[in-house]
Amino acid sequence: MKKIFCVLLSGILILSVFFSCGVPSYASFNSLLETEADVVMLVNTDTGDVIFDKNSTKKTAPASLTKIVTCMLVLENCEDLNTPVTAKFECLDGLYALNAATVGILAGEQLTVDELLHCLMIPSAADAANILADYIGGNMDNFVIMMNDFVKKLGCENTNFINPSGLDNGDTNMYTTAEDLYKITTYALQNQQFKELCSILSYQIEPTEKYPHIRYLNNTNKILNPAYKDYYCPYVFGVKTGTTDLAGHCVITTASKNGYNYMLIVLNAPQYDIDGDEVEENVAFTDSKKIYEWAFDNIVLTKVTSKTDIVTVVDVKYNWKTDHLSLVPEQELSALVPTGTETGSLQIRTVENETPKTVNTPIKKGDVLGKAEVLYGDSVVATVNLVASEDVSGSVILKITGFLGTLFRTPVMKILICLAVLLIVVYILLIVRKNRLRAKQRKPRRIK
Repeated sequence: MKKIFCVLLSGILILSVFFSCGVPSYASFNSLLETEADVVMLVNTDTGDVIFDKNSTKKTAPASLTKIVTCMLVLENCEDLNTPVTAKFECLDGLYALNAATVGILAGEQLTVDELLHCLMIPSAADAANILADYIGGNMDNFVIMMNDFVKKLGCENTNFINPSGLDNGDTNMYTTAEDLYKITTYALQNQQFKELCSILSYQIEPTEKYPHIRYLNNTNKILNPAYKDYYCPYVFGVKTGTTDLAGHCVITTASKNGYNYMLIVLNAPQYDIDGDEVEENVAFTDSKKIYEWAFDNIVLTKVTSKTDIVTVVDVKYNWKTDHLSLVPEQELSALVPTGTETGSLQIRTVENETPKTVNTPIKKGDVLGKAEVLYGDSVVATVNLVASEDVSGSVILKITGFLGTLFRTPVMKILICLAVLLIVVYILLIVRKNRLRAKQRKPRRIK
């Protein structure tokens, strides 16, 4: 019964993410910031606005960001995290040759699901990923099918996994996008156990019968660690790192400061000596720190519309006195814009296919009649419904007249009128002919 409840609950959560987060709305200020990573997506999680977007729909290798999905499938399909799992040789075979990150789990060694999850998420261990996948899926191939089904339910159309660890060995059949990773991570962060795993800096696994030493696990996300001053951000939380030759350096993080909340996805970043100290820096981390500092220092919530702003004027039909009606924003609206933005820097334009040029009466003040976009440069920072600024009554006589006028202008009615005229003419001709025949019949005959 508990398992059925968990399945139903996960289904509800998936649907809620699908309908609530979906694809974020774009208000990106790309021209205000330069980054070195190939793919970057910064989303304000309070509003769903994309503040910065660089190649967010580009397919790229996910590396160990894959383990977010692996972790979620384990959490949703394992009733007891204290269950011991025995490592199979086939789950470990070949990892060393691929230079994969591992915690040295040995064939036949037993660790609990909870311990394996810590190994999976903190040091990003590929051996833990394979063992968990085999345990939950029955084998790794079945688990990969589960992974791809899982992300499709979240609305991810540009993601495909070929294993539970993210190791690609140059195989381009393993791919995702920043947009899809946003959906996946948004869903995952609703799970409290997942959130706790993301936030752990260090952990230790006690010795086992096969492994006599304590395993000390350190988080690969150095943005969370005060010991790395070039990367550390005190307001950053989680989520996951990843690195392969094909994927480059990748990291997903969230951050909260001064009431603003963000998720940042950085993919395919290089690594090189940035500051000339003969130590190579991970650009996924340095870009992340720079982007967050820029966002918190330069992006603010600002009032962008007032209920008294006249956005456009439309023609009014079927009223004796009023020919035009002003449309105004339905509500006062605030949006995330660069610091110091004044009203004059913003433009409001109507959405043409959703805003008519002519409206029919009667109209009540506040009736939604159109839609408008608020722009900062080329970026749409907000959308708002347009409503009638006043009541406008309708005239029955004008409406009937207008209806008839419109009716008589239609092609069908024109054809019907022509047919009616033709029938009348034919009828008149028939009457005339009939009258002539009658006249001839009444004319007296001459007797010879």
